[in-house]
Amino acid sequence: MRVRIEVSEFIKETLKITLEEVRELIEEDKIEFQDSIKNISTFRKLRRKLGITHDDFQDEVLKAIKNLTIENYYEGPDSDHNPGRDFVFWKFGTRVFNREIYLKLTIQENEGKKVVVWSYHFPEYTIDYPFKE
Repeated sequence: MRVRIEVSEFIKETLKITLEEVRELIEEDKIEFQDSIKNISTFRKLRRKLGITHDDFQDEVLKAIKNLTIENYYEGPDSDHNPGRDFVFWKFGTRVFNREIYLKLTIQENEGKKVVVWSYHFPEYTIDYPFKE
């Protein structure tokens, strides 16, 4: 007998497990932020407007990541399109300093397990939240 699981239910269950693992790794201080041009640009705009430091920005992003729920989900799991890497990315939208922020993260396992936050910047496109009620 075959059991049919809807894709959205499968993603929700996988997402719950992934978010729990992300929180556990953060509690163990196993997190790394990538400082891309877009991430730095977002920080600079917020710094000019709010007078925050880079640490303030990353602390707020970290709090937002800890509080992610299924409703913040945007896309994923998506494969990395970079040759030589085999990361799986999860994409979210959340609010930091009352502004919408796009997040892209992965759990990296090649040099010890850790969360890598690749993107934490203003969204370039409208974020559609498929599980937001």
